[in-house]
Amino acid sequence: MVAEARYEMGEVGDEVLELSGSLDARSTPEIRTALQRLLDVPGRVVVLDLGAVTSADVVALRVIAAASRLSALRGGRVVLRGVPDTVRRLLTVSRLARLVEIERVPGAFRIPQPRGDGDVASATRETT
Repeated sequence: MVAEARYEMGEVGDEVLELSGSLDARSTPEIRTALQRLLDVPGRVVVLDLGAVTSADVVALRVIAAASRLSALRGGRVVLRGVPDTVRRLLTVSRLARLVEIERVPGAFRIPQPRGDGDVASATRETT
């Protein structure tokens, strides 16, 4: 099964891209296009929800890492949520884990909410 991308924008402007299925060379054009659309705005924080991903290869993970780097250069962030163990291991083995931000505790990452002065607050992690 080829990956399916579903984009949802929450009420407070949360930018969440849910990916499902297999992330591989065949699905990278769709993933790249979806990420480019979301990262058009400098400073945007995007959460990639990988909870429904069944498998991945290095080609697709390189696209995600490149998007993360581009986002950082433009003042934004890409955060991976719900990363399956197999994908996490591949990120580590391929050394791409150092190029992406992985949410350690599900739901711990909060998208910054706009402040009254038009700026965006920095993203924070909840501590328990």
